[in-house]
Amino acid sequence: MFTNPFPNAFGLDIGDLSVKLIQLRNRSLLYREPYYELVNIRNISLPPGLIVNGELQQPEEVRQRIAKMSRGMAAKQKPVRSPWVVAALPETQSFIKMIQIKKPLAELIDADILIAAKKHIPFDEDNYYLQWQIIPNGGGQSTTNVLIGATPKLIADSYTYLLESLGLGVIALEIEALAITRSMITAKKAYLDEARVILDIGASRSCLIVHDHGIIQFSTSLPFSGEIITTAIAQALHLTNEEAEAIKLEQGLNFKQNRRNSWTALVKLTDDFVDSIKNAIDFYYSHFPEANRITRIVMCGGGSNLKRLDRIISAKLKITARPGNPWKNLSATKDIGLSPEKAISYATAIGLGLRAADNPFFTKYLI
Repeated sequence: MFTNPFPNAFGLDIGDLSVKLIQLRNRSLLYREPYYELVNIRNISLPPGLIVNGELQQPEEVRQRIAKMSRGMAAKQKPVRSPWVVAALPETQSFIKMIQIKKPLAELIDADILIAAKKHIPFDEDNYYLQWQIIPNGGGQSTTNVLIGATPKLIADSYTYLLESLGLGVIALEIEALAITRSMITAKKAYLDEARVILDIGASRSCLIVHDHGIIQFSTSLPFSGEIITTAIAQALHLTNEEAEAIKLEQGLNFKQNRRNSWTALVKLTDDFVDSIKNAIDFYYSHFPEANRITRIVMCGGGSNLKRLDRIISAKLKITARPGNPWKNLSATKDIGLSPEKAISYATAIGLGLRAADNPFFTKYLI
């Protein structure tokens, strides 16, 4: 095991409506297996408009709130003193995909990867950062499997500047799908001849990640979120957003006679959502020749707590869909002190925290 050159580094998930922090301590050497203790777990809400679709609209306001969270928001809460951070790039502003290049690894050069990447990811070299990683044992002798990722320079640079303005050293800005997968896919399990879909349903956006052959194959954004559900209820019943949010949490997708209008609106939204999941799965089967059958849909994000949503997805797609456990790869025995319903919204932050607690440059599959 390699020593972490960034002691006490933490993970930071900056979303449109909240910021979540996870700091872990790696105790693996003591237990001779992966074992992590939770040191810090924090979150702070952001008013709408500070970050929109992953873009920092009011970075100074965001900076002040992160600084407040880091100092401690309760009387007994100590400051987070580590100067090192691993943060996520928003899924809506980044691209990740596995590609096959018909060339053996020994003959592959950077220009080959760049040419191939342009066929799969919409980017231009002047305005985007592109990174890649060779995936071992992929494609046989005549082809090479490469995991590629891209993000706009404007987005990456704005997040770097924000974090550095807080006095933090940015170890890595990681594509969100990688962090989610690190927490939601069981590290100890060998997934033979089966694939997983990870469905991250957030407050302002959702994404679908296909994990197969031990790595992310691709991810895509989906038109569904907690905000969309709340707005649909508010409009159907002529309520405030606060009243609609309370109904969403209490009712979910359960039918109630006195709220027929909202239920009808939610059924349409849910049907469209399930159709978008099906389309993404069909795309995977038709465009990835080595695709294994998807046997389970693992849900995370606060929106995965919507009542009956998992059962509806399971019934319509004939694939078992259930909220996952984002803590499972910590192997810690101590009670985290957070309900499963609340913990599920920390999936990205936990994945970032896991990378920060290891040597961040020797973690498996980084781009």
